Amino acid sequence: MSTSRKDRLRSVDFLRGLAIALMILANNPGDVRLAYAPLRHAVWNGCTLADAVFPMFLFLVGVCVPLAVRREARGPGQAAAFWNKVLRRTIVLFLLGLAENALIRWGFQDLRLPGVLQRIAVVYLAAVWLHVRLGDRGLVATGAAILLGYWLLLLLTPVPGLGHPSIDAAANLQGWLDTLVFGSHIWKHGTTWDPEGILSTFPAVALGLLGVLAGRWLQAGHSRPGRVMLWGVGLTMTGWIWSFRFPLNKSLCTSSFVLFVGGAGILLLAACAWLMDDRGLWRWGKPLLTMGQNPLVLYLAASFLASILRHVTVATAAGRIPLQTALYRLLFAGWLTGKPASLAWGLALLALIWLGARALEVRHIVIKL
Repeated sequence: MSTSRKDRLRSVDFLRGLAIALMILANNPGDVRLAYAPLRHAVWNGCTLADAVFPMFLFLVGVCVPLAVRREARGPGQAAAFWNKVLRRTIVLFLLGLAENALIRWGFQDLRLPGVLQRIAVVYLAAVWLHVRLGDRGLVATGAAILLGYWLLLLLTPVPGLGHPSIDAAANLQGWLDTLVFGSHIWKHGTTWDPEGILSTFPAVALGLLGVLAGRWLQAGHSRPGRVMLWGVGLTMTGWIWSFRFPLNKSLCTSSFVLFVGGAGILLLAACAWLMDDRGLWRWGKPLLTMGQNPLVLYLAASFLASILRHVTVATAAGRIPLQTALYRLLFAGWLTGKPASLAWGLALLALIWLGARALEVRHIVIKL
């Protein structure tokens, strides 16, 4: 998913670094009860900053596809080698996602099968396949068909056992299918749906296709940024208007949510491309540019470190507690209170991961899967 070092665009690296930084902050509060509202996920319908971060990264996965994959015809040997590389990358991502889930839940009985990296793998594979085969109009038609079809599917299909269509948290078609296919191997104990479930993968692919279209614009020299920004505003507004009939919902990846986040992604990408790539005003974003060069490696490092801190326990007078809790109380809760203390823990973890990113950058290391 990474472009070669000489072809990297600062705008793309900056936005990927921003997405990874926000994912780390949203996923690692010192005390989840004290997280600031923008860094909390909506209970169900709605869209907070935390809700938009991972979908924004999926959009950027799509953006990177045209920058790394040429559409020219290849000979049989070249095509086979290319698709072997794509499939290998997809499989590695999927297996890394399972490994990440295994650190959270020990033992196969409780192992979650869907996940963040698994969804990235599927969206990446679909985005490459469709990018190679379709022109701009074909991508637009495919994305529109997915979003409209998904809306009609959830609007008109009765949830088995319920007898009528529903997109409530307690009963929805995605949850029914996830439970049928995965059983207990889904997100959280006690839930009947998975935010990276089967049905919502289709609109996630549509979000990736919006990224592919934006990536083609970058590949062509990103002319007329103002016009592209208007497209971003238009898609965001369309998603917001649609949400009155089909609510913004990250867990179901509703069609309105896809347009809302995808439009915002196009707007941000166009603005950053104009500012950072065209005008050369990028030094203010250097910390996030550093993180954007190896985003998946940093995400995995943060996830594995957080899992270890939660699973390793230490003895206290009140009994054994997670190492994270002990360090949080020792380093932050003693001199900060409430939400600032919770945020300080997340910022400390982010700073630690940034130091790792900087070490890779100094050594000119860009890790590709």
